[in-house]
Amino acid sequence: YLVLRLFTALFGLNAVTLRLFSVLGVLSTIILGYFTGQRIFGKKGAIYFCLMLISLPMLAVYSHQARMYTWAAFSITGVFFYSYLFMKSGKNHDLLLLFTFTLIAMYIHYYSMVAAAVANLCVLLHLLRTKNKKWLHHLFSLLSAALLFLPWLSMFIIQVKRVQHAYWVPEVSFTTILHCFAIPFTEQFWTTGYSIAMVILLYGLIFFTVFKSHKKSFSEFRLILWRSLYIFIGTLLVATIISVFSQSILFSRYVVPIVTMLVIPPTILLIQIKLKWLKLILISLILFLGIRISVPTFSFSYGPYKQTVEYITANYPGIRKILHITEHTAGPLVEYTGNSGLSHYWLKAEMSNVDAFPQVHQYKQPGEFLEPGEVYCAVRFNNLDLNEDNLDRVLSESELVKKDTVRDNKVEHGLIMIQLYLLKYKGSQPNGNSESTDLKNNN
Repeated sequence: YLVLRLFTALFGLNAVTLRLFSVLGVLSTIILGYFTGQRIFGKKGAIYFCLMLISLPMLAVYSHQARMYTWAAFSITGVFFYSYLFMKSGKNHDLLLLFTFTLIAMYIHYYSMVAAAVANLCVLLHLLRTKNKKWLHHLFSLLSAALLFLPWLSMFIIQVKRVQHAYWVPEVSFTTILHCFAIPFTEQFWTTGYSIAMVILLYGLIFFTVFKSHKKSFSEFRLILWRSLYIFIGTLLVATIISVFSQSILFSRYVVPIVTMLVIPPTILLIQIKLKWLKLILISLILFLGIRISVPTFSFSYGPYKQTVEYITANYPGIRKILHITEHTAGPLVEYTGNSGLSHYWLKAEMSNVDAFPQVHQYKQPGEFLEPGEVYCAVRFNNLDLNEDNLDRVLSESELVKKDTVRDNKVEHGLIMIQLYLLKYKGSQPNGNSESTDLKNNN
């Protein structure tokens, strides 16, 4: 976030620069894969690795979103490469870069922090098992990274305490676990025959590589193969354990930091294949499927925000006040308000805040900005079960005039919807919560 602020300060704050920073995360990962990858895979192998990265739909999807995920993937790719190189070479230069990428991963995202911990644990255990004296150097680097994480520790503790009470991630299930394994090769919010084919193809190649790894010809890459799988599966395992015994944090989007680990086995297999025609067919097929899956996602919209503003002003001209249930609608609708005459309001919630948007008026009670008999519109993002208490309260204190839905018409797969509740405020009714459920579900 701090680097993004610096980037936008230098090049301007707009949609292009915000998204460009994420694109640079992917490009940096590819560059890292090519130059550092040559020390592991050789020149041809590094090219294969880069081609596999280009074919990853998940990286493509998040390359044009103003989020930290592509840089998290970059950090874990660096952790993975230099953890392996340090185990093989024992050079302090490799250890220093491993330390640097580990620290970056710790600060970028908690999933990348877990992945870095898993990777470094593998390194430490390997050094101890092989009685390599460099284990002391590595342990010192880990303690140094932990020490440099202390400035963020207080915020980390605060965030952990907050999610103990409520969090938007659904409970862990077999479906959520399966989704975490499948989503790297799909369109994220829907699946097609292309993505199903890619899931089957890539996991087929992964399983085949694992099966062949016991052969002598694979001995050179056996360590790096298993390390990549340890990081991917180990990170998801830690997240699953936390989800089962504490608060659910297992969510498919969080796979992005470790997604590059899934292209390590196919890269190794391509290196091992001797038949050029077979290698060419596999690379062409993977690239075709990956690009075919990725291209439609570039036009995908996370919500009909501008369309919602236009829809309300055109169909409900009497509405002037918009009450946001979650911050998912607050910022974008404010951005597209323009000269529509709409004003935006927010009921303060424990798990959300909109302090970043000064145009949103924040209150504790609906009666602080609504008069009895006043008609207004409450907006809710696609059945998002967040701040449900606020929604129940608003519905219990209002008469439902109409419930409407705005679907995204910009893309074919307009799965994201914004729900509109046209309401007439009645006033505070402390015992009205039983009525709110009926209003919420009323069509």
